[in-house]
Amino acid sequence: MSVAADNRRMRLALPTLAVLCLAACSGPQVRMLGNGNGPPAYELRGSSQAALEAEADRICARGYQVLRAGGRYARPEPDDNPASQWLLQAGDWLSGMPGNEAQATIVCRG
Repeated sequence: MSVAADNRRMRLALPTLAVLCLAACSGPQVRMLGNGNGPPAYELRGSSQAALEAEADRICARGYQVLRAGGRYARPEPDDNPASQWLLQAGDWLSGMPGNEAQATIVCRG
C-alpha cells in the first residue's frame, strides 16, 4: 500500500475514534431553563434516574427540588438473538431516540 492510502485511512480513523470516545464518555445532558430572577432551573436527560440525581447534586450544591421526572426503559425481548439486539440498539442510537432515557426538571434551592 502507498503512503497516501495510509494517510487517508488515518485521517478517517482519528475523527471516528474521537466521536466514539466522546459518545462513550458523555454523561447526562444539562440544559439551563429561563427562570427570571428566581433560582436556577435545569432540564436533565440521561440514561438512568441515578445519573440524573448525581448530576443534580453536582450542579445544585445547596440541594434541589424535582418539578418533573420520568423515564422510558426498553428491554430487548428474551428470544432476540444478539445480532437483532445489536441492530435495534444501533437503530435507537442513530435515530437519536435511545431505548433507555430518564428526564427530570429541577430547581436549585437558595
